[in-house]
Amino acid sequence: MDNNSDIINFTIITGFLGVGKTTLLRHLLTDQHDQKLAVIINEFGEIGIDGALVLDEAGDRMLEMNNGCVCCEVRDDLVAAITSLLNKRNEGLIEFDQIVMETTGIARPGPIVETLHSPTLKRLVSLNGIITVVDAFHVSSQLDEFAEAQEQIGVADFIILNKTDLVDNDQLLQIKQRIESMNTQATIQLAAECNIDVSTLFNIADDSMTRLDDGFENKSNNKPIHEHHHKPHLDNVSSLSIEIVEPLQKELLLDWFSFFIMRYEERLLRFKGILNFKDHDNRTLFQGIHSLFEAKIDREWLTDELRVSRIVFIGKDLPKEEIRSGIKACIANSSR
Repeated sequence: MDNNSDIINFTIITGFLGVGKTTLLRHLLTDQHDQKLAVIINEFGEIGIDGALVLDEAGDRMLEMNNGCVCCEVRDDLVAAITSLLNKRNEGLIEFDQIVMETTGIARPGPIVETLHSPTLKRLVSLNGIITVVDAFHVSSQLDEFAEAQEQIGVADFIILNKTDLVDNDQLLQIKQRIESMNTQATIQLAAECNIDVSTLFNIADDSMTRLDDGFENKSNNKPIHEHHHKPHLDNVSSLSIEIVEPLQKELLLDWFSFFIMRYEERLLRFKGILNFKDHDNRTLFQGIHSLFEAKIDREWLTDELRVSRIVFIGKDLPKEEIRSGIKACIANSSR
């Protein structure tokens, strides 16, 4: 492997059984855009049906993993599949700009993301985002019965609400509200046959932070912490959005969060934020999944910009009181 090769964007397509993931993948491979894609397909059975459906479009740029669910049994195989594609690219045998992976319908995306951050892969690929395809006709029953369906929505950066032609407007509104309550930050795109502008799917990571920045009102009601709770129906997955007006102490927050995720990594699906640290002139971008998180220095705060920390937690049975008190304890003693 050439250590100087460019880091490649990696996109995960997930969603429950039969929602239209392979249909979306075929759109990505055949619709007009400027990206050439390599494809990894993870199927649960020994016979790869989905792979056969996209073979004509992907050709040598496709690898199948059909010996188990990549979120558990075959994580080593995912490392091998990615490095194999990149080796072929570096040797000039195939050409591609990004890698797209279609998971099984029962996959948990969290462990896949953790695999991408393994020592072998983190210098080779960068997560562009998680796209979750949802079946509008069946989603209500799937969310009621299967924790996997809830988690797939909870971790998503971009949600395609597919098969909208099979439900009426009232049903669609209720479904959309339920999904929005579970994940306040994901973009939701309505579709039939996953027919969308696929070019919107190639820059999800940057768009996700922009939505977070725009998702809170830039005004204060003079309270140090503002909260927005979202928990629909009886779903275990919910979201908690917090806005902190006062600057935070960086060391305190990172220490608290390291301890917090050790206790709740299985319940934390996604978290992301824009942080205002005391004595720091730049914003800090903060995001993670399960036990994996990173904090990166972003641009300088603008002169007329309200310096407010904004964090969104998405998880199962979130310990909201502990989150509230933990973050409050990280507020710096004095403002800048």
